Amino acid sequence: MISRRNFITIFIMMVVIFFLFMFTGAAKIVFSKYKTNEYIPSFVPVEDSDAEIEKLREGDVLYLGEDEEILTLVSEWCRYYRRNLCQISADESFEGELSDVSFLVVDGASVTEDEIELITDANKKGCMVCFATVPSTDFLREHTDLAQLMGIHTIQRDTTKLIGIHLYSGFLLGGEVVYLPSDERAMKYQDMNLDVPWFVLESASKVYMSGVLNQAYEETDSTYVPPILWRYNTGTGYVFAVNSDYMKSLSALGIYTAMEGSVQDTYVYPVINSQNIVFVNYPSFAEENAEEIQELYSRKPMNFLQSLVLPIVTKVTSSNHLTPSFMISSKLDYGFSGEMKNDYYDTFFESIRECHGEVGLDFVPYKNATSEEKIKADMDYFRNFEEYHYYSAYIGDMDRKEAKDAALNVYEEIATLICDYSDEDGLISSEDNYIYLSPTTSSQYYTYGKDFTMRSVETALGYSMSLQDMSGCLYPKSKKDHMQVFAEYFAGCIDTLYKNFDKFQATSITECSNRVREFLVLDYEIKMSDDQKKMVIETNSYGMKQSFILRLKNQRIKKISDGTFTKLEDDVYLVSFDTSSTEITLEENKHSLLKFFE
Repeated sequence: MISRRNFITIFIMMVVIFFLFMFTGAAKIVFSKYKTNEYIPSFVPVEDSDAEIEKLREGDVLYLGEDEEILTLVSEWCRYYRRNLCQISADESFEGELSDVSFLVVDGASVTEDEIELITDANKKGCMVCFATVPSTDFLREHTDLAQLMGIHTIQRDTTKLIGIHLYSGFLLGGEVVYLPSDERAMKYQDMNLDVPWFVLESASKVYMSGVLNQAYEETDSTYVPPILWRYNTGTGYVFAVNSDYMKSLSALGIYTAMEGSVQDTYVYPVINSQNIVFVNYPSFAEENAEEIQELYSRKPMNFLQSLVLPIVTKVTSSNHLTPSFMISSKLDYGFSGEMKNDYYDTFFESIRECHGEVGLDFVPYKNATSEEKIKADMDYFRNFEEYHYYSAYIGDMDRKEAKDAALNVYEEIATLICDYSDEDGLISSEDNYIYLSPTTSSQYYTYGKDFTMRSVETALGYSMSLQDMSGCLYPKSKKDHMQVFAEYFAGCIDTLYKNFDKFQATSITECSNRVREFLVLDYEIKMSDDQKKMVIETNSYGMKQSFILRLKNQRIKKISDGTFTKLEDDVYLVSFDTSSTEITLEENKHSLLKFFE
Protein backbone atom coordinates (compact mmCIF):
# COMPACT_ATOMS: atom_id res chain seq x y z
CA MET A 1 0.00 0.00 0.00
CA ILE A 2 1.38 3.42 -0.98
CA SER A 3 1.76 5.87 1.86
CA ARG A 4 0.34 9.37 1.61
CA ARG A 5 3.83 10.81 1.55
CA ASN A 6 4.94 8.59 -1.34
CA PHE A 7 1.72 9.30 -3.21
CA ILE A 8 2.29 13.05 -2.96
CA THR A 9 5.89 12.64 -4.08
CA ILE A 10 4.87 10.54 -7.11
CA PHE A 11 2.10 12.99 -7.97
CA ILE A 12 4.46 15.97 -7.86
CA MET A 13 6.99 14.15 -10.05
CA MET A 14 4.30 13.34 -12.63
CA VAL A 15 3.12 16.96 -12.67
CA VAL A 16 6.70 18.20 -13.13
CA ILE A 17 7.40 15.72 -15.95
CA PHE A 18 4.10 16.59 -17.61
CA PHE A 19 4.89 20.30 -17.34
CA LEU A 20 8.40 19.83 -18.77
CA PHE A 21 7.12 17.91 -21.78
CA MET A 22 4.30 20.36 -22.41
CA PHE A 23 6.56 23.38 -21.85
CA THR A 24 9.16 22.27 -24.41
CA GLY A 25 6.45 21.68 -27.01
CA ALA A 26 4.77 25.01 -26.27
CA ALA A 27 8.12 26.83 -26.20
CA LYS A 28 9.00 25.37 -29.59
CA ILE A 29 5.77 26.77 -31.04
CA VAL A 30 6.01 30.15 -29.29
CA PHE A 31 9.73 30.86 -29.70
CA SER A 32 10.38 29.11 -33.01
CA LYS A 33 11.08 31.39 -35.94
CA TYR A 34 10.11 28.88 -38.59
CA LYS A 35 8.08 31.50 -40.44
CA THR A 36 11.15 33.67 -40.94
CA ASN A 37 13.93 33.23 -43.48
CA GLU A 38 17.22 32.69 -41.66
CA TYR A 39 19.24 33.60 -44.77
CA ILE A 40 19.74 37.29 -45.52
CA PRO A 41 20.69 38.40 -49.06
CA SER A 42 23.71 40.56 -49.75
CA PHE A 43 23.31 43.47 -52.10
CA VAL A 44 26.92 43.86 -53.15
CA PRO A 45 26.63 45.86 -56.40
CA VAL A 46 27.32 43.69 -59.42
CA GLU A 47 26.95 46.26 -62.20
CA ASP A 48 30.72 46.18 -62.58
CA SER A 49 30.88 42.41 -63.12
CA ASP A 50 31.27 42.84 -66.87
CA ALA A 51 33.74 45.71 -66.62
CA GLU A 52 37.13 45.42 -68.26
CA ILE A 53 39.70 43.75 -66.04
CA GLU A 54 42.76 45.96 -65.70
CA LYS A 55 45.24 43.14 -65.08
CA LEU A 56 45.21 39.95 -67.15
CA ARG A 57 45.94 36.78 -65.22
CA GLU A 58 48.01 34.86 -67.73
CA GLY A 59 47.58 36.76 -70.98
CA ASP A 60 45.00 36.67 -73.75
CA VAL A 61 43.05 33.64 -75.02
CA LEU A 62 42.77 33.19 -78.77
CA TYR A 63 40.05 31.09 -80.42
CA LEU A 64 40.70 29.82 -83.93
CA GLY A 65 37.54 28.45 -85.48
CA GLU A 66 33.89 29.06 -86.28
CA ASP A 67 32.02 26.55 -84.13
CA GLU A 68 29.56 28.58 -82.03
CA GLU A 69 29.22 25.96 -79.28
CA ILE A 70 32.96 25.91 -78.64
CA LEU A 71 33.10 29.71 -78.79
CA THR A 72 30.25 30.02 -76.28
CA LEU A 73 31.96 27.81 -73.71
CA VAL A 74 35.43 29.30 -74.06
CA SER A 75 33.86 32.78 -73.78
CA GLU A 76 32.08 31.73 -70.59
CA TRP A 77 35.31 30.30 -69.19
CA CYS A 78 37.18 33.52 -69.98
CA ARG A 79 34.49 35.59 -68.26
CA TYR A 80 34.81 33.58 -65.04
CA TYR A 81 38.62 33.70 -65.14
CA ARG A 82 38.95 37.40 -66.03
CA ARG A 83 40.60 36.73 -69.36
CA ASN A 84 40.38 38.57 -72.68
CA LEU A 85 39.20 36.49 -75.65
CA CYS A 86 39.98 37.15 -79.30
CA GLN A 87 38.44 35.11 -82.12
CA ILE A 88 39.79 34.67 -85.62
CA SER A 89 38.19 32.55 -88.33
CA ALA A 90 39.57 30.82 -91.40
CA ASP A 91 39.38 33.90 -93.64
CA GLU A 92 41.00 36.27 -91.12
CA SER A 93 44.60 36.87 -90.15
CA PHE A 94 45.80 37.43 -86.59
CA GLU A 95 47.13 40.95 -86.26
CA GLY A 96 48.28 40.76 -82.63
CA GLU A 97 51.46 39.41 -81.06
CA LEU A 98 51.46 35.68 -80.38
CA SER A 99 53.71 36.37 -77.40
CA ASP A 100 50.68 38.01 -75.73
CA VAL A 101 48.62 34.82 -76.15
CA SER A 102 48.90 32.24 -73.39
CA PHE A 103 46.15 29.88 -74.56
CA LEU A 104 45.17 29.05 -78.14
CA VAL A 105 41.90 27.11 -78.55
CA VAL A 106 41.49 25.48 -81.95
CA ASP A 107 38.39 23.98 -83.53
CA GLY A 108 40.26 21.08 -85.12
CA ALA A 109 37.27 19.95 -87.15
CA SER A 110 37.42 23.15 -89.25
CA VAL A 111 41.17 23.83 -89.25
CA THR A 112 42.65 24.67 -92.67
CA GLU A 113 46.07 24.17 -94.20
CA ASP A 114 46.82 27.90 -93.93
CA GLU A 115 46.17 27.88 -90.19
CA ILE A 116 48.69 25.14 -89.39
CA GLU A 117 51.56 27.64 -89.56
CA LEU A 118 49.84 29.93 -87.03
CA ILE A 119 49.24 27.02 -84.64
CA THR A 120 52.83 25.82 -84.97
CA ASP A 121 54.16 29.33 -84.48
CA ALA A 122 52.10 29.81 -81.33
CA ASN A 123 53.43 26.57 -79.87
CA LYS A 124 57.04 27.56 -80.60
CA LYS A 125 56.50 30.79 -78.66
CA GLY A 126 55.38 28.84 -75.58
CA CYS A 127 51.64 29.25 -76.05
CA MET A 128 49.51 26.38 -74.73
CA VAL A 129 47.39 24.93 -77.55
CA CYS A 130 44.10 23.09 -77.11
CA PHE A 131 42.39 21.26 -79.96
CA ALA A 132 38.77 21.42 -78.74
CA THR A 133 37.96 18.92 -81.50
CA VAL A 134 40.39 16.85 -83.54
CA PRO A 135 40.78 17.21 -87.31
CA SER A 136 39.45 14.42 -89.49
CA THR A 137 41.68 11.40 -89.95
CA ASP A 138 41.94 12.14 -93.70
CA PHE A 139 43.17 15.68 -92.97
CA LEU A 140 45.75 14.36 -90.49
CA ARG A 141 47.05 11.78 -92.98
CA GLU A 142 47.46 14.56 -95.52
CA HIS A 143 49.13 16.95 -93.05
CA THR A 144 51.52 14.86 -91.03
CA ASP A 145 53.14 17.98 -89.54
CA LEU A 146 49.87 18.80 -87.74
CA ALA A 147 49.53 15.20 -86.54
CA GLN A 148 53.08 15.37 -85.22
CA LEU A 149 52.33 18.64 -83.43
CA MET A 150 49.38 16.94 -81.70
CA GLY A 151 51.53 14.00 -80.62
CA ILE A 152 49.83 11.52 -82.97
CA HIS A 153 52.23 8.80 -84.12
CA THR A 154 49.85 6.73 -86.23
CA ILE A 155 46.14 6.43 -86.93
CA GLN A 156 45.08 2.98 -85.83
CA ARG A 157 41.45 3.23 -86.99
CA ASP A 158 39.24 5.94 -88.43
CA THR A 159 36.51 5.07 -85.94
CA THR A 160 36.27 2.70 -82.99
CA LYS A 161 33.30 1.60 -80.89
CA LEU A 162 34.07 1.85 -77.18
CA ILE A 163 32.22 0.15 -74.34
CA GLY A 164 33.20 2.76 -71.73
CA ILE A 165 35.33 5.77 -70.76
CA HIS A 166 38.23 5.80 -68.28
CA LEU A 167 38.98 9.14 -66.56
CA TYR A 168 42.31 9.05 -64.71
CA SER A 169 42.98 10.78 -61.40
CA GLY A 170 44.82 14.09 -61.09
CA PHE A 171 42.99 15.97 -63.83
CA LEU A 172 39.39 16.80 -62.88
CA LEU A 173 38.35 16.90 -59.24
CA GLY A 174 36.63 13.77 -57.98
CA GLY A 175 39.37 11.24 -58.64
CA GLU A 176 39.58 8.30 -61.02
CA VAL A 177 36.39 6.84 -62.47
CA VAL A 178 35.46 4.32 -65.15
CA TYR A 179 32.16 4.94 -66.94
CA LEU A 180 31.51 1.31 -67.78
CA PRO A 181 28.15 -0.43 -67.21
CA SER A 182 28.66 -3.48 -65.02
CA ASP A 183 25.61 -5.29 -66.42
CA GLU A 184 22.65 -4.88 -68.76
CA ARG A 185 20.66 -3.03 -66.08
CA ALA A 186 23.38 -0.37 -65.82
CA MET A 187 23.31 0.36 -69.56
CA LYS A 188 20.78 3.14 -68.87
CA TYR A 189 23.56 5.19 -67.28
CA GLN A 190 25.66 5.31 -70.45
CA ASP A 191 25.02 8.51 -72.40
CA MET A 192 28.56 9.48 -73.41
CA ASN A 193 29.96 9.46 -76.94
CA LEU A 194 31.48 6.02 -77.61
CA ASP A 195 32.45 6.39 -81.31
CA VAL A 196 35.90 7.95 -81.70
CA PRO A 197 38.98 7.67 -83.94
CA TRP A 198 41.82 5.56 -82.53
CA PHE A 199 45.18 7.30 -82.44
CA VAL A 200 48.50 5.89 -81.27
CA LEU A 201 50.39 8.65 -79.49
CA GLU A 202 54.03 9.64 -79.20
CA SER A 203 55.92 8.69 -76.04
CA ALA A 204 56.00 12.30 -74.79
CA SER A 205 52.22 12.25 -74.41
CA LYS A 206 50.24 12.04 -71.19
CA VAL A 207 46.73 10.59 -71.39
CA TYR A 208 44.08 11.95 -68.99
CA MET A 209 41.09 10.09 -70.39
CA SER A 210 40.89 7.05 -72.63
CA GLY A 211 38.37 4.67 -74.12
CA VAL A 212 37.60 1.22 -72.75
CA LEU A 213 37.56 -1.60 -75.30
CA ASN A 214 36.92 -4.57 -73.01
CA GLN A 215 36.13 -5.45 -69.42
CA ALA A 216 39.83 -6.03 -68.62
CA TYR A 217 40.52 -2.28 -68.64
CA GLU A 218 42.50 -2.46 -65.36
CA GLU A 219 45.11 -4.64 -67.03
CA THR A 220 45.35 -2.53 -70.20
CA ASP A 221 48.09 0.09 -70.60
CA SER A 222 46.74 3.48 -71.71
CA THR A 223 49.14 3.28 -74.66
CA TYR A 224 47.07 0.49 -76.21
CA VAL A 225 43.61 2.03 -75.96
CA PRO A 226 42.02 4.91 -77.88
CA PRO A 227 42.98 8.21 -76.17
CA ILE A 228 40.13 10.66 -75.51
CA LEU A 229 41.98 13.54 -73.87
CA TRP A 230 45.73 13.92 -73.86
CA ARG A 231 48.67 16.33 -73.56
CA TYR A 232 51.76 16.32 -75.74
CA ASN A 233 55.02 18.05 -74.82
CA THR A 234 56.56 19.39 -78.04
CA GLY A 235 59.65 20.69 -76.27
CA THR A 236 58.60 24.32 -76.69
CA GLY A 237 55.11 24.08 -75.23
CA TYR A 238 52.14 21.89 -74.54
CA VAL A 239 49.45 20.75 -76.97
CA PHE A 240 46.18 19.31 -75.66
CA ALA A 241 43.60 17.47 -77.72
CA VAL A 242 40.04 16.33 -76.99
CA ASN A 243 38.96 13.42 -79.15
CA SER A 244 35.20 13.84 -78.61
CA ASP A 245 32.50 16.49 -78.18
CA TYR A 246 33.11 17.44 -74.53
CA MET A 247 34.22 20.99 -75.34
CA LYS A 248 30.75 21.78 -76.67
CA SER A 249 29.08 21.30 -73.28
CA LEU A 250 29.52 22.54 -69.72
CA SER A 251 32.28 19.99 -69.19
CA ALA A 252 34.54 22.34 -71.18
CA LEU A 253 34.75 24.72 -68.21
CA GLY A 254 36.53 22.20 -66.02
CA ILE A 255 38.65 20.79 -68.82
CA TYR A 256 40.13 24.21 -69.68
CA THR A 257 40.85 24.78 -65.99
CA ALA A 258 42.46 21.37 -65.53
CA MET A 259 44.59 21.87 -68.65
CA GLU A 260 46.07 25.09 -67.27
CA GLY A 261 46.56 23.59 -63.84
CA SER A 262 48.36 20.53 -65.18
CA VAL A 263 51.22 22.54 -66.72
CA GLN A 264 51.89 24.93 -63.84
CA ASP A 265 53.75 24.19 -60.60
CA THR A 266 51.41 26.50 -58.67
CA TYR A 267 47.95 27.27 -59.98
CA VAL A 268 45.53 29.46 -58.01
CA TYR A 269 42.01 30.48 -59.02
CA PRO A 270 38.80 31.66 -57.28
CA VAL A 271 35.76 29.44 -56.87
CA ILE A 272 32.22 29.96 -55.57
CA ASN A 273 32.35 27.08 -53.06
CA SER A 274 28.63 26.38 -53.09
CA GLN A 275 26.68 23.11 -53.34
CA ASN A 276 22.92 23.41 -53.87
CA ILE A 277 19.82 21.33 -54.36
CA VAL A 278 16.55 22.95 -55.44
CA PHE A 279 13.06 21.42 -55.53
CA VAL A 280 10.36 22.85 -57.81
CA ASN A 281 6.67 21.94 -58.00
CA TYR A 282 6.77 21.00 -54.33
CA PRO A 283 4.82 21.27 -52.18
CA SER A 284 1.21 21.97 -53.06
CA PHE A 285 -1.17 23.31 -50.44
CA ALA A 286 -4.26 21.91 -52.13
CA GLU A 287 -5.86 18.47 -51.86
CA GLU A 288 -5.51 17.99 -55.62
CA ASN A 289 -5.49 14.71 -57.56
CA ALA A 290 -6.81 13.15 -54.37
CA GLU A 291 -8.40 10.09 -56.01
CA GLU A 292 -5.19 8.84 -57.65
CA ILE A 293 -3.05 9.58 -54.57
CA GLN A 294 -5.55 7.74 -52.36
CA GLU A 295 -5.48 4.74 -54.68
CA LEU A 296 -1.68 4.63 -54.85
CA TYR A 297 -0.76 5.43 -51.25
CA SER A 298 -3.99 5.05 -49.21
CA ARG A 299 -3.81 8.58 -47.90
CA LYS A 300 -4.78 12.12 -48.81
CA PRO A 301 -2.40 14.33 -50.82
CA MET A 302 -1.33 16.55 -47.90
CA ASN A 303 -0.69 13.58 -45.65
CA PHE A 304 1.21 11.90 -48.49
CA LEU A 305 3.46 14.96 -49.02
CA GLN A 306 4.13 15.36 -45.32
CA SER A 307 4.57 11.74 -44.21
CA LEU A 308 6.17 10.15 -47.30
CA VAL A 309 7.74 12.71 -49.64
CA LEU A 310 9.28 15.20 -47.21
CA PRO A 311 11.05 12.57 -45.05
CA ILE A 312 12.69 11.12 -48.18
CA VAL A 313 13.80 14.55 -49.35
CA THR A 314 15.23 15.61 -45.97
CA LYS A 315 16.95 12.27 -45.37
CA VAL A 316 18.74 12.29 -48.73
CA THR A 317 19.78 15.94 -48.46
CA SER A 318 20.99 15.64 -44.86
CA SER A 319 22.97 12.45 -45.55
CA ASN A 320 24.78 14.32 -48.34
CA HIS A 321 25.22 17.44 -46.17
CA LEU A 322 23.08 19.55 -48.51
CA THR A 323 20.77 22.44 -47.66
CA PRO A 324 17.45 22.04 -49.49
CA SER A 325 15.78 25.02 -51.17
CA PHE A 326 12.10 24.76 -52.16
CA MET A 327 10.44 26.89 -54.84
CA ILE A 328 6.82 26.66 -53.75
CA SER A 329 3.43 27.10 -55.43
CA SER A 330 0.01 27.36 -53.84
CA LYS A 331 -1.03 24.42 -56.04
CA LEU A 332 0.06 22.67 -59.22
CA ASP A 333 -3.26 22.51 -61.10
CA TYR A 334 -4.72 26.01 -61.23
CA GLY A 335 -7.95 24.59 -62.57
CA PHE A 336 -8.46 22.89 -59.20
CA SER A 337 -11.02 24.76 -57.08
CA GLY A 338 -11.16 22.42 -54.09
CA GLU A 339 -9.95 22.71 -50.54
CA MET A 340 -6.71 24.54 -49.64
CA LYS A 341 -4.94 23.21 -46.54
CA ASN A 342 -3.76 26.29 -44.63
CA ASP A 343 -2.66 24.20 -41.65
CA TYR A 344 -0.14 22.36 -43.86
CA TYR A 345 1.57 25.68 -44.55
CA ASP A 346 2.64 25.92 -40.87
CA THR A 347 3.66 22.26 -40.75
CA PHE A 348 5.74 22.54 -43.93
CA PHE A 349 7.60 25.67 -42.83
CA GLU A 350 8.32 24.16 -39.43
CA SER A 351 9.85 21.08 -41.10
CA ILE A 352 11.93 23.22 -43.45
CA ARG A 353 13.26 25.32 -40.60
CA GLU A 354 14.33 22.19 -38.71
CA CYS A 355 16.50 21.09 -41.64
CA HIS A 356 17.76 24.69 -42.18
CA GLY A 357 16.23 24.85 -45.64
CA GLU A 358 15.06 27.90 -47.53
CA VAL A 359 11.84 28.64 -49.38
CA GLY A 360 11.44 30.68 -52.56
CA LEU A 361 8.68 31.15 -55.12
CA ASP A 362 7.95 29.27 -58.33
CA PHE A 363 6.92 31.51 -61.25
CA VAL A 364 6.52 28.65 -63.76
CA PRO A 365 3.00 27.16 -64.01
CA TYR A 366 2.63 23.41 -64.10
CA LYS A 367 -0.97 23.15 -65.29
CA ASN A 368 -3.94 25.30 -66.40
CA ALA A 369 -2.47 28.78 -65.95
CA THR A 370 -0.20 31.32 -67.58
CA SER A 371 2.77 32.65 -65.65
CA GLU A 372 0.90 35.86 -64.90
CA GLU A 373 -2.19 33.98 -63.68
CA LYS A 374 -0.12 31.64 -61.54
CA ILE A 375 1.88 34.42 -59.89
CA LYS A 376 -1.29 36.36 -59.06
CA ALA A 377 -3.04 33.27 -57.63
CA ASP A 378 0.02 32.39 -55.53
CA MET A 379 0.34 35.89 -54.16
CA ASP A 380 -3.33 36.01 -53.24
CA TYR A 381 -2.78 32.84 -51.22
CA PHE A 382 0.62 33.57 -49.68
CA ARG A 383 -0.42 37.05 -48.52
CA ASN A 384 -2.32 35.23 -45.79
CA PHE A 385 1.08 34.29 -44.35
CA GLU A 386 3.14 37.46 -44.46
CA GLU A 387 5.84 36.56 -41.93
CA TYR A 388 8.17 34.79 -44.36
CA HIS A 389 10.50 36.77 -46.64
CA TYR A 390 11.09 35.28 -50.09
CA TYR A 391 14.42 36.22 -51.65
CA SER A 392 14.49 33.86 -54.64
CA ALA A 393 12.26 32.57 -57.43
CA TYR A 394 12.38 29.86 -60.08
CA ILE A 395 11.71 31.22 -63.60
CA GLY A 396 12.76 28.30 -65.84
CA ASP A 397 12.87 29.47 -69.46
CA MET A 398 10.73 32.58 -68.86
CA ASP A 399 11.76 35.83 -70.51
CA ARG A 400 14.08 37.61 -68.08
CA LYS A 401 12.37 40.97 -68.37
CA GLU A 402 8.99 39.38 -67.71
CA ALA A 403 10.41 37.55 -64.69
CA LYS A 404 12.05 40.70 -63.29
CA ASP A 405 8.83 42.69 -63.71
CA ALA A 406 6.89 39.94 -61.92
CA ALA A 407 9.42 39.93 -59.07
CA LEU A 408 9.16 43.70 -58.69
CA ASN A 409 5.38 43.68 -58.80
CA VAL A 410 4.75 40.88 -56.33
CA TYR A 411 7.83 40.77 -54.12
CA GLU A 412 10.44 43.51 -54.17
CA GLU A 413 12.79 41.54 -51.90
CA ILE A 414 13.51 38.88 -54.54
CA ALA A 415 17.19 39.16 -55.49
CA THR A 416 17.92 35.76 -57.08
CA LEU A 417 16.30 34.12 -60.09
CA ILE A 418 16.89 30.44 -60.92
CA CYS A 419 16.68 29.90 -64.66
CA ASP A 420 17.43 27.34 -67.34
CA TYR A 421 20.96 27.39 -68.74
CA SER A 422 21.42 29.60 -71.79
CA ASP A 423 24.42 30.00 -74.07
CA GLU A 424 24.21 33.77 -73.82
CA ASP A 425 24.28 34.08 -70.03
CA GLY A 426 26.06 30.94 -68.84
CA LEU A 427 25.70 29.20 -65.50
CA ILE A 428 25.88 32.36 -63.40
CA SER A 429 25.33 35.98 -64.39
CA SER A 430 23.98 39.28 -63.16
CA GLU A 431 21.67 41.91 -64.60
CA ASP A 432 20.13 44.97 -62.93
CA ASN A 433 21.52 43.75 -59.60
CA TYR A 434 19.67 40.41 -59.92
CA ILE A 435 21.70 37.22 -59.72
CA TYR A 436 20.79 34.47 -62.21
CA LEU A 437 21.71 30.89 -61.31
CA SER A 438 21.35 27.85 -63.55
CA PRO A 439 21.40 24.17 -62.54
CA THR A 440 24.33 21.95 -63.43
CA THR A 441 22.14 18.81 -63.40
CA SER A 442 18.42 18.13 -63.34
CA SER A 443 16.06 15.20 -62.71
CA GLN A 444 16.55 12.35 -60.26
CA TYR A 445 18.14 9.97 -62.76
CA TYR A 446 21.89 9.40 -62.67
CA THR A 447 23.89 9.12 -65.90
CA TYR A 448 27.61 9.04 -66.67
CA GLY A 449 27.30 12.28 -68.61
CA LYS A 450 25.85 14.06 -65.56
CA ASP A 451 28.66 12.73 -63.41
CA PHE A 452 31.32 13.95 -65.84
CA THR A 453 29.66 17.38 -66.10
CA MET A 454 29.49 17.57 -62.30
CA ARG A 455 33.22 16.87 -61.96
CA SER A 456 34.03 19.43 -64.63
CA VAL A 457 31.98 22.29 -63.18
CA GLU A 458 33.21 21.52 -59.65
CA THR A 459 36.78 21.72 -60.97
CA ALA A 460 36.16 25.09 -62.62
CA LEU A 461 33.87 26.84 -60.13
CA GLY A 462 33.40 24.73 -57.01
CA TYR A 463 29.68 25.08 -57.76
CA SER A 464 26.78 22.73 -58.34
CA MET A 465 23.02 22.91 -58.39
CA SER A 466 20.78 19.89 -58.72
CA LEU A 467 17.26 20.85 -59.83
CA GLN A 468 14.55 18.35 -58.91
CA ASP A 469 11.09 18.60 -60.51
CA MET A 470 8.70 17.04 -57.98
CA SER A 471 5.50 17.32 -60.01
CA GLY A 472 5.53 13.56 -60.57
CA CYS A 473 4.78 13.00 -56.89
CA LEU A 474 1.25 14.45 -57.10
CA TYR A 475 0.78 13.81 -60.81
CA PRO A 476 2.64 10.58 -61.67
CA LYS A 477 3.06 10.03 -65.40
CA SER A 478 4.61 6.57 -65.19
CA LYS A 479 5.76 4.00 -62.65
CA LYS A 480 9.07 5.87 -62.39
CA ASP A 481 7.16 8.61 -60.56
CA HIS A 482 5.81 6.23 -57.92
CA MET A 483 7.46 6.95 -54.59
CA GLN A 484 9.18 3.58 -54.19
CA VAL A 485 10.91 3.99 -57.55
CA PHE A 486 11.46 7.73 -57.18
CA ALA A 487 13.13 7.31 -53.78
CA GLU A 488 15.55 4.70 -55.13
CA TYR A 489 16.60 6.74 -58.17
CA PHE A 490 16.69 10.06 -56.32
CA ALA A 491 18.84 8.77 -53.46
CA GLY A 492 21.19 6.92 -55.80
CA CYS A 493 21.65 9.93 -58.08
CA ILE A 494 22.36 12.47 -55.31
CA ASP A 495 24.58 10.09 -53.33
CA THR A 496 26.70 9.29 -56.39
CA LEU A 497 27.01 12.84 -57.73
CA TYR A 498 27.89 14.53 -54.44
CA LYS A 499 29.95 11.89 -52.63
CA ASN A 500 33.28 13.25 -53.92
CA PHE A 501 32.50 16.91 -53.21
CA ASP A 502 31.39 16.99 -49.59
CA LYS A 503 34.36 19.22 -48.67
CA PHE A 504 32.78 22.08 -50.58
CA GLN A 505 30.18 23.97 -48.54
CA ALA A 506 26.46 23.27 -48.75
CA THR A 507 24.44 26.47 -49.13
CA SER A 508 20.90 27.68 -49.51
CA ILE A 509 20.01 29.65 -52.64
CA THR A 510 20.43 33.01 -50.88
CA GLU A 511 23.83 31.98 -49.49
CA CYS A 512 24.85 30.83 -52.96
CA SER A 513 23.67 34.10 -54.48
CA ASN A 514 25.74 36.07 -51.97
CA ARG A 515 28.85 34.11 -52.92
CA VAL A 516 28.18 34.52 -56.63
CA ARG A 517 27.91 38.30 -56.16
CA GLU A 518 31.30 38.29 -54.49
CA PHE A 519 32.75 36.02 -57.17
CA LEU A 520 31.54 38.18 -60.07
CA VAL A 521 33.12 41.38 -58.76
CA LEU A 522 36.21 39.77 -57.27
CA ASP A 523 39.60 41.02 -58.39
CA TYR A 524 42.72 39.44 -56.95
CA GLU A 525 46.49 39.27 -57.18
CA ILE A 526 48.85 36.42 -56.32
CA LYS A 527 52.32 37.21 -54.96
CA MET A 528 55.00 34.55 -54.47
CA SER A 529 58.19 34.90 -52.47
CA ASP A 530 61.52 34.40 -54.24
CA ASP A 531 62.02 30.99 -52.60
CA GLN A 532 58.46 29.92 -53.59
CA LYS A 533 57.69 29.12 -49.94
CA LYS A 534 55.20 31.90 -49.23
CA MET A 535 52.16 33.00 -51.19
CA VAL A 536 49.98 36.05 -50.59
CA ILE A 537 46.47 36.34 -52.08
CA GLU A 538 45.22 39.94 -52.15
CA THR A 539 41.61 40.73 -53.08
CA ASN A 540 39.13 43.59 -53.30
CA SER A 541 37.04 41.82 -50.65
CA TYR A 542 33.58 43.08 -49.70
CA GLY A 543 33.91 41.41 -46.30
CA MET A 544 32.37 38.09 -47.32
CA LYS A 545 34.07 34.71 -47.36
CA GLN A 546 36.14 34.08 -50.49
CA SER A 547 37.41 30.72 -51.65
CA PHE A 548 40.30 29.72 -53.90
CA ILE A 549 41.58 26.39 -55.18
CA LEU A 550 45.33 25.79 -55.07
CA ARG A 551 46.89 23.13 -57.29
CA LEU A 552 50.46 22.44 -56.19
CA LYS A 553 53.27 20.23 -57.46
CA ASN A 554 55.80 18.83 -55.00
CA GLN A 555 54.51 21.20 -52.31
CA ARG A 556 51.79 21.28 -49.69
CA ILE A 557 50.25 23.90 -47.43
CA LYS A 558 51.93 24.14 -44.05
CA LYS A 559 49.83 26.95 -42.55
CA ILE A 560 47.62 29.89 -43.47
CA SER A 561 47.03 33.22 -41.78
CA ASP A 562 43.53 34.69 -41.47
CA GLY A 563 41.81 31.75 -43.11
CA THR A 564 41.33 28.00 -43.36
CA PHE A 565 42.39 25.33 -45.83
CA THR A 566 41.03 21.90 -46.67
CA LYS A 567 42.73 19.19 -48.68
CA LEU A 568 40.37 18.21 -51.51
CA GLU A 569 42.63 15.48 -52.91
CA ASP A 570 46.34 14.93 -53.56
CA ASP A 571 48.03 18.28 -54.33
CA VAL A 572 44.72 20.18 -54.41
CA TYR A 573 43.54 22.48 -51.60
CA LEU A 574 40.50 24.67 -50.92
CA VAL A 575 41.46 27.93 -49.20
CA SER A 576 38.84 30.21 -47.62
CA PHE A 577 39.17 33.57 -45.86
CA ASP A 578 37.03 36.65 -45.18
CA THR A 579 39.75 39.30 -45.06
CA SER A 580 41.25 41.32 -47.90
CA SER A 581 44.37 39.15 -47.99
CA THR A 582 45.88 35.98 -46.61
CA GLU A 583 49.40 34.54 -46.44
CA ILE A 584 49.98 30.86 -47.16
CA THR A 585 53.16 29.08 -46.12
CA LEU A 586 54.20 26.14 -48.31
CA GLU A 587 56.57 23.28 -47.66
CA GLU A 588 58.05 20.43 -49.66
CA ASN A 589 55.72 17.48 -50.21
CA LYS A 590 57.90 14.39 -50.09
CA HIS A 591 54.93 12.16 -50.98
CA SER A 592 54.44 14.05 -54.28
CA LEU A 593 58.17 13.81 -55.03
CA LEU A 594 58.08 10.05 -54.51
CA LYS A 595 55.09 9.77 -56.86
CA PHE A 596 56.93 11.88 -59.44
CA PHE A 597 59.94 9.54 -59.50
CA GLU A 598 57.93 6.30 -59.44
